[in-house]
Amino acid sequence: MRPPICVICHNDFRASANEGGLVKFKTTDKEKKYNQRMKNEKITGHPSGLEWFCGEHYALAKTYQHLAKAEAIIVLKS
Repeated sequence: MRPPICVICHNDFRASANEGGLVKFKTTDKEKKYNQRMKNEKITGHPSGLEWFCGEHYALAKTYQHLAKAEAIIVLKS
């Protein structure tokens, strides 16, 4: 799993993990296959469809959970 660094502003909040959190977005078929492969092969890594957001962006990011991660990030960065 990647460390808690906001995908929007790149704020590294490892020192204060309660500041933000992970948001799980709608997973695409490709992401589902990747996640299943990771599970089957016992690969350690950051699951597709999850992303870290700092406290400033976390609540807004959660409102876009119904979108795929790539779509949501485009909207959030605009």
